[in-house]
Amino acid sequence: MYKVKPFYDADVAISTPTNMYKIQNLHQAEKGVSIMDDMGDLDPVAALERRQEVILQRLRGLETVLQGLKDTYKTSAMPPNSSGSKSVKRSTGKPVDLGDGVLDLVISADPDQVPYSIFVMFQLLQEKFRVRGSTHVHSSVTSKCATNLFPSGDGRSDYQIILTLIWKKVPNGPELMVNPSKQSAIQGEVNIVRYIRRLLDSTAEAEDPATMATCDEVLDLVQLRIIDGNNKERDSALRTLNSRLGRTSWLVGDSVSSADIAAWSGINQCKLSADLPGNVKKWFKACDNNIMFQAARRVLL
Repeated sequence: MYKVKPFYDADVAISTPTNMYKIQNLHQAEKGVSIMDDMGDLDPVAALERRQEVILQRLRGLETVLQGLKDTYKTSAMPPNSSGSKSVKRSTGKPVDLGDGVLDLVISADPDQVPYSIFVMFQLLQEKFRVRGSTHVHSSVTSKCATNLFPSGDGRSDYQIILTLIWKKVPNGPELMVNPSKQSAIQGEVNIVRYIRRLLDSTAEAEDPATMATCDEVLDLVQLRIIDGNNKERDSALRTLNSRLGRTSWLVGDSVSSADIAAWSGINQCKLSADLPGNVKKWFKACDNNIMFQAARRVLL
């Protein structure tokens, strides 16, 4: 490689190699043959054609692997259309199979920050399950709270879901507990909405992942910039919602979604309804007039 002046004279003959070591070619084709192997004697055009053949052969192998994954996971051959048009495949709305037991949903919430979305989700649960709701007041709450927020019901055995709302001083927003022995509390209003959404439709995220991702994006905006945000962040979030509602009547898709429910709740909770941008004001009025929001409206009154 190069010569340096020896530190001492010696009569021993040392042969200097032309390279330090050999490494395996990283660009390997199938059967361990390098793409560039056997191309030394070819003209540039023939070498390029040979390289193209090897690349196409590898692409066909990848296509076979992807087809196997598609068959295994039963995915669509075409990606979902995320443009918001009516050609998007909508979920069939298959609820979770709860079996023969009773599912307890225990939600702790601060009466000074009412999670109005819970009452809307309760009404949606009633459409697909036998649901009973009840309200209690924890000793940490000294103010008077409404406790007759859900219709009365019979014994536990007559229902599939028992939703219990406990008015309680919780520092980090509402908390949902399903099974204390197997989980930690689910914190945050929009995360509770996500959980109940999965109960209502267990297949939505697999059948329409693009729409569900957009819905989760709006839910995060509601939680971080409206419910937990300062005045500047709330104004920015309302401008974002206003821009989105300039293209569609609802925040995600062509009908009411969990994103609309959480956003409507956040605006009411933060008392922002008096000064809304034009598109948001129109959407907010449509929510108020929608039958899905009737139970939550009674809590507001």
